[in-house]
Amino acid sequence: MDLPMKTPSVRPLDPNDQPQLALAFVSSLESGAAATVFATARLRRQLSREQVAQRSGITAEQVSWLEEGRVYAFRNPEDALAAALLLASGLEIDNHEARELAGLPVLPRPIERNPRGRLAAAAALIIVGIAAAAMLGYSLRGSPAQVLTSGNSKTTLPAAWKVKVVVENGGGDINYTRRVASRIGSLGYQVTSVKRASRFNYKRTTIFYSSIGKGKELGKRLADELKADLLPLPSGNDPLHLLVIVGPATLTVGD
Repeated sequence: MDLPMKTPSVRPLDPNDQPQLALAFVSSLESGAAATVFATARLRRQLSREQVAQRSGITAEQVSWLEEGRVYAFRNPEDALAAALLLASGLEIDNHEARELAGLPVLPRPIERNPRGRLAAAAALIIVGIAAAAMLGYSLRGSPAQVLTSGNSKTTLPAAWKVKVVVENGGGDINYTRRVASRIGSLGYQVTSVKRASRFNYKRTTIFYSSIGKGKELGKRLADELKADLLPLPSGNDPLHLLVIVGPATLTVGD
């Protein structure tokens, strides 16, 4: 096949050269249907014949021949058919449009999903997942360094996840005690046990701390978070251990 033909030679079809195929092809295209199809498709895309020729790999003159139904301008029917295929490809005519242009029944187009939309949604889900994981980690472990200000001095406290807490029922309500323990755990502390206190007559929830090192500051941090009282332990040599005795159910624990 000699396509594209920059300087095509125009000659009549040889009657002895596949006459039946030639007559059928000429009859179908010279009817004007092909001219309407190709011209309509090109005008829909707002393209010039030169632009379509560049896309298709044929000459602008050959585009004109096909749009005008002048298939006899090609050297033989095979060249005309090949040029028509190239033109249809250059115009990017799909099956749906081809059936429409040919006047055949057309099925509804399937819903086209935008891959960019799917990627954007996936990226958003990933970002939300990372943010949720970061917030959960922060909640379980506490901030890396929490600071208490006293006068002009600053004390950096250990993270909440390093502090072990024993929770005792001192008000007689074990369910409420467990709720308080869950609240403490949600703040990032290690709740090592939940049990009954030696007595049930505590009037308020109280945080007991070790007087060694930063025990008082750690106890105050938890007392502020629970809005509880603060008292030193009679004995205790580990500042990273706190005792919480839960009083009557008057404390809002943020279910």
